[in-house]
Amino acid sequence: RSPPRRGAAEEGGEGGGGGGRTPTPLSPNVVLMTPDDPRLEQLGGKRSFPEELKIEWDQPQFAALELESVLGEGSGSKVWKASWDGGFAAVKVLKVDPSMGRDALRRFVQEAKILRRVRHPSICAFIGTCMQQGFPAIVIEYIPGGSLHELLHCPPPPVPGEPPPLPLGSRLLSRIALEVATGVAYLHDNAIIHRDVKAANVLLDDRKHAKVTDFGISTPYKMEHTAETGTYRSMAPEVISHNRYDSKCDVYSFGVLLWEILHQAIPFQNDNGMQVAYAVATEQRRPPISLRPDMLAFRDLIVSCWKQQPDDRPDMPMVVERLMSLDAQVAVDRRLARLRSQMTDEGSQLTDERDVD
Repeated sequence: RSPPRRGAAEEGGEGGGGGGRTPTPLSPNVVLMTPDDPRLEQLGGKRSFPEELKIEWDQPQFAALELESVLGEGSGSKVWKASWDGGFAAVKVLKVDPSMGRDALRRFVQEAKILRRVRHPSICAFIGTCMQQGFPAIVIEYIPGGSLHELLHCPPPPVPGEPPPLPLGSRLLSRIALEVATGVAYLHDNAIIHRDVKAANVLLDDRKHAKVTDFGISTPYKMEHTAETGTYRSMAPEVISHNRYDSKCDVYSFGVLLWEILHQAIPFQNDNGMQVAYAVATEQRRPPISLRPDMLAFRDLIVSCWKQQPDDRPDMPMVVERLMSLDAQVAVDRRLARLRSQMTDEGSQLTDERDVD
């Protein structure tokens, strides 16, 4: 087995979080260049974007778009909050970096092509493309609630004199997991592998509904894919080991994410990325499962998703079907618990009244 290379991502994501209405999508008549467009070959190591490609990429409806603040940053791009057309959008701009050549641009074009193909309630919506500071940019939906990573691992600071916030409810966690799964299943139905399913790449709206984002390393189905693509903490063993892989790598990553959602903990928190890669691919280790009582029914699904062999994992439609059943059971259990609590309170009140009499 080849050792893990250091080019794979460690942590973080490129968020498109924010608020405001979703602006009018780009006209379907607009034709983006393809990743194998021969004109990309002329870029080489140049820092500038050729004029003929600027014209094709730069859409006039974004002329009034104004960048306001940075939402996130990855190795190849920076995501901004922008005001536009009376609302907000998120704008992912290719970085101005002299060391970046046509490969970075090719990946960026690939991301735009994938985003333009998909439309689903659990996928961050594509709006269009434009030029910013002489470099190509992708305009996407602006989502206000931050990332799932922030929800799970960055609780608000305590307020003096007020009780600490309650733990995240089972109903919310179950629904978020189901929404992420439906988004990934939709991608697979459209022959797209995300390749970096993790909490930082899930955004939440103002009602905490989940949307999968960041398609910077996503790819259409094909015979061969690049090894060690993604984030080591959630990377499937076959990807780490440079073996041939398919959409089941996303199923593995989703299993790790489901563990993270239900434990509200970072998998392999005390290990660095290289240590995680060795543990997963060579030692076949997984994070220990220690679910709270109201989430015990999810254990078997977690285990099935992160099986070592891809063929032993369910496909995403099967994961969605199982999560729908589990989510319905969580809702029933929640209602029963609330009913028992009400009955207990009423019983206590009657006892107090008898004591008074």
